[in-house]
Amino acid sequence: MRDELCRIGIIDIGSNSIRLVIYDTTPEGGFKIIKECKYSARLSEKITKEGRLERKDMDTVIPVLRQFREICSAFGVEKIRAGATAAIRNAANSAEIIEYLSSASSITIEIITGYQEAYFGFLGVINASDVQDGFVIDIGGGSTEVTLFRGRRYQHSISFPFGAVNTNLLFSHNGNWNAEQVKKLQAYVTGRLVEHDWLGTGEGLPLYGLGGTLRSLGKLDQKNRDYSLPNSHGYTLSGETINRFMEVLPATPFDKRKELDGLSKSRADIIVSGLIIFHTVYHYIKASQAVISGEGLREGMLHDLLRPEQPVCDSALEFSLDRIIRFDIHTSKQHLDHINKLAQRLFSAFELGGDRAEQEMLIYVSVMLHRTGSNINYYQSKRHTRYWLMNSPIRGLSHRQLILCALIASYSTKSRKQKLSQAHKDILLASDEDLIHKLGTLVQLSIALDSTEIGIIRDLSVRLHGGTLDLELHGTTTVLIGQEDIENALKAFRNAWAVKIKLGYLSNG
Repeated sequence: MRDELCRIGIIDIGSNSIRLVIYDTTPEGGFKIIKECKYSARLSEKITKEGRLERKDMDTVIPVLRQFREICSAFGVEKIRAGATAAIRNAANSAEIIEYLSSASSITIEIITGYQEAYFGFLGVINASDVQDGFVIDIGGGSTEVTLFRGRRYQHSISFPFGAVNTNLLFSHNGNWNAEQVKKLQAYVTGRLVEHDWLGTGEGLPLYGLGGTLRSLGKLDQKNRDYSLPNSHGYTLSGETINRFMEVLPATPFDKRKELDGLSKSRADIIVSGLIIFHTVYHYIKASQAVISGEGLREGMLHDLLRPEQPVCDSALEFSLDRIIRFDIHTSKQHLDHINKLAQRLFSAFELGGDRAEQEMLIYVSVMLHRTGSNINYYQSKRHTRYWLMNSPIRGLSHRQLILCALIASYSTKSRKQKLSQAHKDILLASDEDLIHKLGTLVQLSIALDSTEIGIIRDLSVRLHGGTLDLELHGTTTVLIGQEDIENALKAFRNAWAVKIKLGYLSNG
């Protein structure tokens, strides 16, 4: 498989930090992160009153870029794409700086325009979220991009020349804020927002957030709530939560902010300026909620590089599953599709109530990913599958759906005596406990029906009447291996669904 992969390095020279991310990529545009390195440069703070970046200040960046190049060489990177955003883009001598850095580091660096930065951020978000309409906000150190998309297609964007680092320098007193300073920054941001009519056309849409400000707010809220799934991607911040942050964080002295659990010391000074920008935009566009995206500019640069003609995928979930199966699951997609066919056929006999499409999706994802844990230990694969799914880069699922898939995919005969939803009762619904047991036994039965992975049972017929399920298996020959697995799975299934099972076998071998 390694022969089919292309290893790519993306370097993001931002206003606050410089990052290198190395990806293994597939011909279809799938990717997996292999390595990430970060250097906190704070380039926005180095811009002179004349709007220039001096060479002596850039001399601290050159060794970083050279080390990034060495790391890329050590990892066998075949292609590097390096882009510089707001701090360098907006400098009066940007062309000179780009030429100097490119020559001294032997890396070709491109200036990412404000439009490109917004577009790449949109690509990162849309390919990691199954959402049709919404806004994207990317708060960097020296710029803020806001984008509107509808029907998963880019509509409008604007890049503002203010971010968390330069507004902190302009409006705060060494990272400390009073009410007047907060109002001044709010008025400054609002004054720029009113210049763009389209920002008022998406009332009630979700706002997807990129950058360290949003990730930090998410971590702070998760710590405060003792949230049971500390994943950043897909975490939702309500309007009430954002307002509460606005009451607390600006009023907290910089020295005290450094001690907050969940907030890195390097961001303690600029978190307030970033929050004020975010809060102002959030209320101006009248967003319904804020959702943190774990993928953004760098992934967008990668999508644009790999698939420039068609960089937006139709389904983030399918795109995500395809790349996970390609990289992490050592079984054929044909086998997984066969199990899913059996599972959906079995499910067709029942009516659970609730969201049918969601239930079918939970079965599908659980089947596709039930083998992930065997990468760690075949004999304890279910335990590892549960952990892997809880912490996996599956995109297009809510946190609740992610937990449900993890519990369904890792379901075992011992699970029926446990209250599986207890550890995540802050996220799951009360009705989810029953759903886990029913769909868990259904998925495990479907897996057992093809435990040999050679498709002996090629289909099944199901009919539910009264409290009895007529289950007829269509096979190519007699099932010799895996009979005990089927019997154990049938017993668990019967208990969870409270049905009698009349089992028949039709062989056309």
